Amino acid sequence: MANTGFAQAIPTGTIKGAQRGRRDCQRVIFETYQSAVQRLLTGMCRDSELARDLTQDVFIQTFAKLSQLRDTSALGGWLKQLTVNTALSHFRKPQHLSVAEHDQDSLDAQDWHSQSDWLQQLDSIEHLLAALDEHEHQLVWLYLVEGYSHDELAELFAVNAATIRQRYHRALKKLRERSQQ
Repeated sequence: MANTGFAQAIPTGTIKGAQRGRRDCQRVIFETYQSAVQRLLTGMCRDSELARDLTQDVFIQTFAKLSQLRDTSALGGWLKQLTVNTALSHFRKPQHLSVAEHDQDSLDAQDWHSQSDWLQQLDSIEHLLAALDEHEHQLVWLYLVEGYSHDELAELFAVNAATIRQRYHRALKKLRERSQQ
């Protein structure tokens, strides 16, 4: 079975050509990864128009920064990371959400996974996810759909892992309450 999404391989010569600015090589990269980039952005943004705009931004950045890619076999992962960072940059607000002292109850890894198992079983996931704010939606999407760990999410959101676990827990609580209405 052929790889899909960000796991698709592109010949090293094509990547090297794109790094040198060859439009035909850049077109191959765009055509190979465009649907994966847009699918990820649509999931994170909940807005197909915005996802299309951000997809263009991702590829503009890709071709501007492609010379920084040293390991051509890592193109898919590098592009996925660039896509996530582009979306997060778009939605990042000047003030960071703070977690109050009294909200710092510790959640262990087992609780984290059991909550996500519950959420994955829900039928009306898209309807429920619409109840979340932008940050909550991105966190839940990146964890459940894209497979990021809470430590990776902490790095992406530039907060500590306990804060990520707390935000995730609160988002799931909001979804659970909404599902019981």
